[in-house]
Amino acid sequence: MSDLVTLSVYECSEFHSMGEVHEGIKSVDEAIRAWNSIPSSRMNGIKSIAVVVGEGWDATEFEAVVGKTMDLEMLRYYSDIASNQKAISMVKELQEKIPNLEVVGEIPVQQDVNVVRTRHHR
Repeated sequence: MSDLVTLSVYECSEFHSMGEVHEGIKSVDEAIRAWNSIPSSRMNGIKSIAVVVGEGWDATEFEAVVGKTMDLEMLRYYSDIASNQKAISMVKELQEKIPNLEVVGEIPVQQDVNVVRTRHHR
């Protein structure tokens, strides 16, 4: 798993190449500025902010904000994102800094797979 975590902003969440695209963003504040700068008068779709872990073909991308909604239940399908502390921190920061954001669900609790549970026999 890669340590590189960035953000991407898309004018159209469904077809990323349709409209304005900002990739490789390093801070949540910068991503929110880019997201807010997309004028609604020329919207080609529903704008989004994605958290990206890795790069190139090996990257995993989770659209954390789509329109004014954050669906945290979808994180269970993105283990590379859910298990990366920096990525989760960015998701939480987006949640805190975008006003009137509708949040669905909660960030899934990660189980530590390296924990060895001892069994006690009677």
